[in-house]
Parts: sequence; C-alpha cells; structure tokens
Amino acid sequence: MTYFYYLSTALSTFFIVRALHIMLDGAWRRFPVVFAYLCFAFSLSAPFSISYLVAGATWTQGSRLAYWMLSASMQLCGVVLLVTLTRKAGERSKNIRWTVLLMSLVFAVAILGSGIFHYPLAQEGLMNRWMTFVTRDVAFVSTIMNLVLWTLLLGDRKRDVTILLISAGLGLQCTIDAMGHAMRYFPNEVREVGNLMISAGSILTSYVWYRIFRPKPLQTPRGLRTNP
Repeated sequence: MTYFYYLSTALSTFFIVRALHIMLDGAWRRFPVVFAYLCFAFSLSAPFSISYLVAGATWTQGSRLAYWMLSASMQLCGVVLLVTLTRKAGERSKNIRWTVLLMSLVFAVAILGSGIFHYPLAQEGLMNRWMTFVTRDVAFVSTIMNLVLWTLLLGDRKRDVTILLISAGLGLQCTIDAMGHAMRYFPNEVREVGNLMISAGSILTSYVWYRIFRPKPLQTPRGLRTNP
C-alpha cells in the first residue's frame, strides 16, 4: 500500500505541473483563480508528500498536523474557486450577487456548525476523528455548492464549456473526498479503502485538470489531401 502512495504522489504532482505549464500559454489570464488554485495545490502538497515519503511513509504528530492543514487549506481554496466560477457563470443573471452571498453564508454556517457539533471529539483528544468529520462535512457542502454552479451552467445556452469542465473536476474531487473521509470512520479494513479512495482520487482529479487545459491537436480538414 505504501508503494501506491508513492505512485499517487508522483502522478498527481506530474499532472498538476503539466496543467500549470499548459496554462502558462495564456489560459491563466482567463482563469487566474484556477491557476492560483493549482499553484497553491502544488506548493502545499508537493513538499508535504516528499517529506512524508522520505520519513518512510510513517505518521508523526507533525505530519498529521501538516496533513490536516493541507486538507483544510485546499478545501477552502476550492470553495473560493467555486464561488468565483459561480459569479462568472451567472454574470448575466440579476440575482447572481445574492446567490453568491447565500452560498458563502451557507458554507460559513456549515463549517462552523460542523466544527462545534463534533468538538467534543477534539476535547477527548481525538483530533484526527474530529478533523475527519469536519472535512467530510465541508466536502459534502462543497458538492452541493457545485450543483448550484452546474444548475447555472446547464440553464445557460451560451455557457462556457471550460467552466463546465472545471466544475466537473471540482465536483469529482469534493465527492471523492466526502466518500473517502466518511469511510475513515469505519473499522481498519474499510478505513484503508477510504485512504486508497482519497489517494486514487487525487490522481484522477489532477488528471482532469491536465485534460481540461491540454491543447487540442491540429486536425486535417476532411477532403484535404496532404500527400504530394
């Protein structure tokens, strides 16, 4: 299983770096928040993953704290990205400001409510379990917010296909995180499946980022002869 984590780290980092490199050709100007999100993901995940693997893939108090800080930071950045994309997707709607404000308030109430509701676990010294529940709840709320974005996009005939694909990538990531963290609550066998799901999900979502911005290959128009 340790080797799979090595593979997950290597592939996820590779696809994120490739996506960033492709966006430097000009896509970063159109989607600066997405570019900043990927930069943040790389700058946080790569150093932590390398230090964790160099230590022999063992969890220490420091590595656990770093992991939860990374997870929480990435989820918050994902929510900022969702709100930004929602505002961009609904720029022709009169009520988009209220929609964005409502989404932000719902998220703030959800994360505070989850933290307070599960806080007795933290008081008992079960910090990992407390953060697991809070992270699961945040991922679930983020998935609902992503559905709001999808509703706006699908209801717009002039929708931006790239934003739709970005939304799909975020939705995939939030769903996998919610399922993986939920499975971590169960006994050891199921818990390991949850860990594997999150690791495999990081590969899949980073590959989606790469595919979204990968330039399309040039195609020869039908009927055009290329032979001399």
